[in-house]
Formats: sequence, structure tokens, C-alpha cells
Amino acid sequence: MPTFTVSIPEDLKKKMDAHPEINWAEYLKQRFEIRLKEFKKFEELKNAGKL
Repeated sequence: MPTFTVSIPEDLKKKMDAHPEINWAEYLKQRFEIRLKEFKKFEELKNAGKL
């Protein structure tokens, strides 16, 4: 599986570290999937002239 590296501000990292119960990598993977589905739907509507 490819690796994707993200730089974040130190204060955000501290806030994330305050929630060790959250698997941030898994959360981001899921959000990327959702966003890509939304983008695909948008493109379909745009290409169909419905926007």
C-alpha cells in the first residue's frame, strides 16, 4: 500500500494526540473515500448538464 505523508501544525498534532482512541490514519482514509465519491457525483452531474 502506498504511503501518504501530511504535515500538520504542532498545535493540531497536540489536539490529535489528546485523542489516542481515534485512529487518525483510518479516519483520513475514510474521509478521502467520501470526498472522492462526492467529487465523482459532482462531475457526473456537471457533465450531464444538471448543474
